[in-house]
Formats: sequence, structure tokens, C-alpha cells
Amino acid sequence: MTPSVSTSSRLIPVSDLTPEAFHGFGEVIQNPGTHDGAPALTRVEANQGSAEKWLDVTKMRNFYELGSSRRPASVSMNMFVCKPRQLERREGKEVFPVKILERHPFTPQTFVPMGLGKENRGTCYLVVVAPTLPLSTSGKNGSVDPAYPLPPPRRKRSLKERLLGARPNPFTNDYGSRTPAVASDEPKPKGPGLPDLDNILAFIARGDQAVTYGPGTWHAPMVVLGQKAIEFVVVQYANGVALEDCQEVLIDAPEGDGGLVVDLGNPVEQVAMKAKL
Repeated sequence: MTPSVSTSSRLIPVSDLTPEAFHGFGEVIQNPGTHDGAPALTRVEANQGSAEKWLDVTKMRNFYELGSSRRPASVSMNMFVCKPRQLERREGKEVFPVKILERHPFTPQTFVPMGLGKENRGTCYLVVVAPTLPLSTSGKNGSVDPAYPLPPPRRKRSLKERLLGARPNPFTNDYGSRTPAVASDEPKPKGPGLPDLDNILAFIARGDQAVTYGPGTWHAPMVVLGQKAIEFVVVQYANGVALEDCQEVLIDAPEGDGGLVVDLGNPVEQVAMKAKL
């Protein structure tokens, strides 16, 4: 059973997708040489000087060692062919109702659009993300539904296991722990809390932008806007354990309430205008 959270009617404004605005949710992948505000990346010449190579444009580390099953994951590369979504018309505005969010607890997930460029003015896509609430046992959106998948409690380790875990690793000289060492600037799993719907954000992405959702980041399934389908190559890790690969939550609204909707105005026209600049 998919858990659900309730929310009152709210209009979510939409803004341009930039690395600064998306910070904390993942990474925006775009040509660092032609975009202001791009993260500081290392550039090297490649292919006998005919190309420039930007190193580590996104972080692709998995955290499946934290999962209940401890089953290792492997890289999964799939293609999603996403059709344009039907928008609703409310009070003279085009809106997209947000009715479900998902997350991948232990893996980043990168969407790379194919066949679109910055000059494409008829199609774009919507990125919707939400922070993760602290895990609690009370509160409208802070509690975890009994059906919500959480790792079972760990058994108490024996004295021998605790002593062995305290020994330095001979290869890395660090100490055994279930929590892997992570660089300070690297995205980390968000924890088991539900999405913070009061601080949900929405962005319009262009055809020359790819996006990486950080591990455990709550996000809407892909929403294509405009005239044609977009083919996305999607890269992530997976271990075949359903609740460790993907978790979903439904967003409910009281009867007669408008619910949670993204105010799009006319996003395709906005992208077209910016492409002319």
C-alpha cells in the first residue's frame, strides 16, 4: 500500500532551473563553458585538442550498503520516452497538479534528454522537488505511515563484532561503520522522513540541461511540457529490492480543494523567449 500525506490548496511558482537554485536537491548538468553560475569544474583538452573535457559533472555514488537487505547494486541505464502531460486550466492559469512524489533512497538518478537543444522552443520539462522532513512520530506531514517502508531494527552487535569494527581498515585507515565516509560537498541520503510539502519547488528545464536527483531526494515523476515526447537516458543504481530502489507517496487534498498545483503560465512561450536572448 502506497502511503499518503495531506495538503491544502497551494499554487507553486515555477522558476528557471539553475545550479544555484537546485543546490541541496542534486545537480544541474550543462555546459560549464557557456553557462554562468556553473559549478567550478576541472577542464582538460581531449581528442588531440579537438574537444574540451569537463571532469565529474555529476556525482554518481550509491549508498546501498545502508539498505536493510545489504544487497549490492549495479549501474542501471534505461530509456524513458516521456509524452507531454495534459495541463489543467484554473482561473486563467495553466497548472500541473502534483499528486505523487517518489524517491530513490540510496542512489542518485540522472535524466539526460536526447534530441533537444537550447534552441528548441517547442518542448521543455518540469522538475519538481521537495526537502525531506525530519523523522518524527507526530505532526501532519512529519509522521511515517505504518505501511511506509523503513529498515527493520538492527540486532545488537556482539562484543567481538564491536571490537572488530573498531579496528582501522588496512586499506583506508578508517574505522568500520555502517555510515560510509562522504566528502563534504557530495550529496548524501536524505533519511526516511516524508516530503516537506510546505517547501516544495518547481523548475523549468531546457533541452540542453540534464538533471541529477541526489540520493533520497523527493521528486515528481518526469513531466514533459510542449509539443512532443522527450527521450531520456536515465542512469542510476539498482539492486532489485523494490522498496530500496524506489519509494512513493501519494498527495491527497480535501474534497473540493484544489490541492498542490504548479503554476506554469505558458512555459513553452517562456522558454522560447529566453532562447532568443
